[in-house]
Amino acid sequence: MKQIWIEKFGAPDVLEVKEAPDPTPAAGEIRVRVEASGVNFADIMGRLGLYPDLPPIPVVPGYEVAGRVDAVGAGVDASWIGRDVIAMTRFGGYSDVVCAPRAQVFARPDGMSAQDGAALPVNYITAWQLVIVMGGLKKGETMLVHSAGGGV
Repeated sequence: MKQIWIEKFGAPDVLEVKEAPDPTPAAGEIRVRVEASGVNFADIMGRLGLYPDLPPIPVVPGYEVAGRVDAVGAGVDASWIGRDVIAMTRFGGYSDVVCAPRAQVFARPDGMSAQDGAALPVNYITAWQLVIVMGGLKKGETMLVHSAGGGV
């Protein structure tokens, strides 16, 4: 497979394409053949050397992808194989093939393109985590959103 690597910090021309073996999904992971990768704030700031959570370079950027599942690790239902999905990868998404924890992989709605799907995970799942998981919003409840103009 091909991957895009940050070998040094700087402008987009510092990115390098390299070959690597396909990863094998570990227990609890899903492997995705990537059709599209999102490009977001973390990726750009990481390439510039300004993102505090960036792993040490060299590193493969990419927080979010869309594609099709082709393998699952132990403990993951095999019915995921062949499904179109979106996934949060937390780096590593600029790859032809990625593995992600099952909890970070979601079915892509019918009719949604891979390009649109790859733009969803970081913003949508972050908002869902904040509102549902951390905020505890339940069906039938109402919430007021201040400053809703940002990505999240």
